Amino acid sequence: MTSPAPLCDAHPETPVFATQFTCRTSLAQNLLSRCLRRQSILLYGGPKLGKTSVLLHLKWLMNQHGESFAMPPALYLDMKDEAARAQLVRGRRASPAPILLLDNCDHLLNGNVVDTLCEALHTDFLEHGIVGAGGRPWRDFVVDQNWAIAFRPAPLAVLVQGEARQLLKVVAPIYLDTALAAGGTHPYVLKVLAHNMLSFPEDPLSAIRTSGDRLVSFFETCCDALGQSAEHTLLKYLVQEARPITPREAAVAVGLPSIKSVADALCCLGLISRWNLTEGAMLQANCQLFNDWYMATAR
Repeated sequence: MTSPAPLCDAHPETPVFATQFTCRTSLAQNLLSRCLRRQSILLYGGPKLGKTSVLLHLKWLMNQHGESFAMPPALYLDMKDEAARAQLVRGRRASPAPILLLDNCDHLLNGNVVDTLCEALHTDFLEHGIVGAGGRPWRDFVVDQNWAIAFRPAPLAVLVQGEARQLLKVVAPIYLDTALAAGGTHPYVLKVLAHNMLSFPEDPLSAIRTSGDRLVSFFETCCDALGQSAEHTLLKYLVQEARPITPREAAVAVGLPSIKSVADALCCLGLISRWNLTEGAMLQANCQLFNDWYMATAR
């Protein structure tokens, strides 16, 4: 039997699921069980953190195990697509009712489609849950509309170290630590790095530099999603330090009594990492490619 292709053999822009989905399998299983309990999920995160991959993997799981475990069908709809939005407006037609997997829900916010979704959450339109995935505008809308009861939050963030190493397992071991230092733990940055290093195996260090150039537009998109000035201030401080820092130390450095909400926003945009060590929580801007670009643009 042929082994599944490594995750990073795919083009970096291509969503991954099924046998290539390796880093967030526990999250996908958790979301599946919650949907079967008729919970609706607010899946949100910054650009290219893996929202589409998670939704497609959920759909694959349901299709794989549907008959064996009497699971309902899954209906994936990309809200960027006008036909998909129209399908949502028309309402449920299939029987049995599907679990709705709605991608790019930010595109719902400029029309009346969101009203239909609101009605669905408060009627018997649904027999199962919805997973609504989007970026910061979608998350802010759900919070502003007091939909917290209807939608349970599931924020995405960058990968943990073990997942990042798994994503880069296609890279020659001698260059693994160098790639991790350059790319941090953002899944898209790591996919770009791995793709370029595989494409130019004779000069992997040059491939890392090339990756930085390719990622400029992505870095700009991430920074465009920043909100209040405190987010810029904390991000700049963490980029300048480029080391693990406790939230208390960071709060003192930027002159804020608390940075929890600010750090939450930066984590969900994928711009910083946060993890718990024996000495407590730590924050870090751990992508050297991003840090170099950010400082060079004098933001």
